[in-house]
Amino acid sequence: MNIKVVFVLTLVLALGLSFSNADAGAGARRGAVEPGLSKLQGQTFYLAYNLHPDTTFNKISSVNYQIQGGLIPWGTEVKVLRVSRKRLVFEDMNTQHKYNYEFHWKTRRAVSIVDHLGRLFVKDAKAIKAKIDQLSEIDKDGIYDGRVRIGMSRAGVKIAIGPPPEFANKQLQTARLWRYWRNRWGKMTVNFGRQGTVSEIVGYK
Repeated sequence: MNIKVVFVLTLVLALGLSFSNADAGAGARRGAVEPGLSKLQGQTFYLAYNLHPDTTFNKISSVNYQIQGGLIPWGTEVKVLRVSRKRLVFEDMNTQHKYNYEFHWKTRRAVSIVDHLGRLFVKDAKAIKAKIDQLSEIDKDGIYDGRVRIGMSRAGVKIAIGPPPEFANKQLQTARLWRYWRNRWGKMTVNFGRQGTVSEIVGYK
């Protein structure tokens, strides 16, 4: 066989093996579960803030879409049934409804999913209740309804409709504007005035 032909075939085989190994490694990384995430499976928690699920498909996005029509109240006891890299399945212990909590790729890129879930799932709801007891009546009404209202504080908004997505917001304690999504296509903003309370709500229905 021609020496040049042998050389080309050897090179092709070597490159093919190299790319194959690289693809296998990338696939393993893509399928890997973040360290610490699997430990949540089987545990029970309480919700730190209200969730607005898509009741048609029983799913919730880590983007925290403000979907109207569904509400899982803060303080609800939930049990984590299954965990994977892309989603977590939990059961509402009050209603026995099961929900898929999906990890949006922008969330996974912006923050640790373990940290993200740590803000939502807490082991003791007493501290949250104590905080709510100290809030204004406007805050309490918004939290009860799961809606944001003019005059609410940042703490009240966070419990009422959840925090805005991490990839679109920084420095929540001082930011004058919180960016949310009503769904995959519609955005909304909550603007805070100099007193630290909601002064304007844009795009909210």
